[in-house]
Amino acid sequence: MRTRNETGRLGEDLAVRCLEQDGYEVLDRNWYGPGGELDVVAYDPAEDAVVGIEVKTRRTATYGTPHEAVTPKKVQRLRVLLAAWLAEHDVHADGVRLDLVAVSLRGDEPARVDHVAGIG
Repeated sequence: MRTRNETGRLGEDLAVRCLEQDGYEVLDRNWYGPGGELDVVAYDPAEDAVVGIEVKTRRTATYGTPHEAVTPKKVQRLRVLLAAWLAEHDVHADGVRLDLVAVSLRGDEPARVDHVAGIG
């Protein structure tokens, strides 16, 4: 059985692979700012947008789905973090948004990765 940190890292690695396959350019990972961490910051060339991405990984449904873990309070904190990231980096795009990549790891089943664009 994986530790919580190992599970989270595996989920982030899977999320990044999926994002890159979809044409995103990963700009940063695990960036710490005021009050928390941005899991991934990426550039979406299809939308010309800088995207702050929250990755939520679950092995079981005991604590709900990965989607349920992203509360309005969490979205507000992600907004603050992405604004701080943008203030520290010389990256410009027409748009900015927050996304969720939900990763479900269930035993021997293949991982399920769900990318939800525009969570807040």
